[in-house]
Order: sequence, then structure tokens, then C-alpha cells
Amino acid sequence: MVRPAATMSSIEAALHRLDRAIATGLNRSRCLRRWSEFIRERDDHRCVDCHSTRNLSAHHICRKTFLPEAEYQTGNGVTLCRDCHRQVHQGFNGRPDLLEPMDAQGGEKLEYMERLYCILDQDAVERGLLRAGLYHLSDQVLAKFKLFQGFEPDTVFPGPPVRQAYLIWAQTSLRVRRALAEADGLPMTDQPILPGEVFIVFTDHTGQQVSLTLRNPRWY
Repeated sequence: MVRPAATMSSIEAALHRLDRAIATGLNRSRCLRRWSEFIRERDDHRCVDCHSTRNLSAHHICRKTFLPEAEYQTGNGVTLCRDCHRQVHQGFNGRPDLLEPMDAQGGEKLEYMERLYCILDQDAVERGLLRAGLYHLSDQVLAKFKLFQGFEPDTVFPGPPVRQAYLIWAQTSLRVRRALAEADGLPMTDQPILPGEVFIVFTDHTGQQVSLTLRNPRWY
């Protein structure tokens, strides 16, 4: 049987069922079921990565065992087929040790988090679905992402929440950037360097070091 294509009314109806399940205090299992139903409906019942329509699952991009507050957030979910889903869960998939640095056990798969937030944002743009509620990540979750990358919680990243998540994880962590710059005796900005941007340091005519970031207008 061919499933009808998702429509805005069917997506909004699935979101309403999820919101109602959370608001009325349904148990965790039923809330997760409504979350999964919404993610798959929003993504038109196909893998957002390879576009397969077989053996689909709703995947938490940032694991719910690592960040429980994002468990039901719609911007933390993406539909994946069995093969793509298996790939992101390869290696350690147990409960994280929160006393260890993020991804010290290899469970968070930071490169996959960056990729999945990126393709989810691109899919939303291409389908004209970037609207409130459909791809929600709370300010609290985004602030934690920034802290994990070494940025202050109020550091500004442009765009809607899922795009911000992608841009946060697309960064080299601020700690690593600072360490590399200090090793070369160079200054380093504490602001994001977005994809396609360049941070440069040069000596001006007075012999002073000057630093600036060449901005990419795409993000502003």
C-alpha cells in the first residue's frame, strides 16, 4: 500500500497529538510513540538522509539518555531508514557517563549530530516547513550545546533552532581553537566562525597584530 504524502494538516494534527500527550501527562512510552509518529509524518515517511521509504525509525539526534530535556523536542528528531539508523548507532550505545567529557565514550557521534542537524535544516527549507513547533529546540538545549563547545550560553548563532544546532556543532571547539592559537602566539576570537568564514591575523603598518573575521553573507 502506498502511503499518502504528508500534508500540512496531517503534520499539524500529529504535532497536536504529541503536544496533547505531553500536556496531559501521558506516560513516557506513549509520549515517545506520539513523538515518533510526528517525526515520521513531518519527514513525509522517508529517510531524510537517503530518502528510502522502507524500515523507517524516528531517531533522536542528540541521545535522550545524554540530554533528557530534548527527548520530546521536535527539532531533535529525524527520520532514518534501518541502514542509516544502524550507521549512527555503531559503536558505543550504552548509557553515557556524565562525569566524562561529551563523546568521550564515542556514543554521541558528534560528526553525525552536525550532519543530521544540517540535512534536517536543509530538508525543512526545501519543503517550506520552517515554522514554529515543527523543528523546535529550546533555548536551554541550545545553551547546553554552546557550553559543550566552549561558548557562553548567550553567544549568538544565526537562524532558526535546528540551523543554530548545526552551526554550533560545525565549530571546532573554542578550547581547541584557543590552544592552537596560543601555541603559535596568536590571538583567537571567542565568537563563532561559521562555515565559509575565515579568521585572519596580520601585522599592520605600525607593527601591531590585527585580527578580523571575513564574514559569509549567507548566514546574516
